[in-house]
Amino acid sequence: MSKATNYEEAPPALKLTIEEIEIRTHRGTYAWSYFDKSTGQQVTVQADHAPPTEMVNIEQGTKVNLSQPIKLDFEIEPTQYEIRLWNSSNIIKTYNSFGEIKEKGKYIIEIAGTWGDNIATYVVALEIE
Repeated sequence: MSKATNYEEAPPALKLTIEEIEIRTHRGTYAWSYFDKSTGQQVTVQADHAPPTEMVNIEQGTKVNLSQPIKLDFEIEPTQYEIRLWNSSNIIKTYNSFGEIKEKGKYIIEIAGTWGDNIATYVVALEIE
């Protein structure tokens, strides 16, 4: 059996907290495998989603100061994750942590988590001060 046997039917939720303010994230594209106990089968779900630029409005981002405490609280901790910084149309840079981000202004943040062979993305709009 693969490691996916312990996973639920959908990727874990992600709670993002910056400066003690909880910021809602939106689940994007994911590829997820889990063990269906009712059928005894391994099930893989490929869920496509609109690009991050269509999921959130870059103009309505939450104002944040990235020098403040930042907490990424995954329901199930990923093996690894990366943070992709988007302008209004494209990825402009990829980071391993929020602490590496030096840009200021309005951006869409896409967080891509990996759990073994599973991957899920989460999207939020931020105005970085």
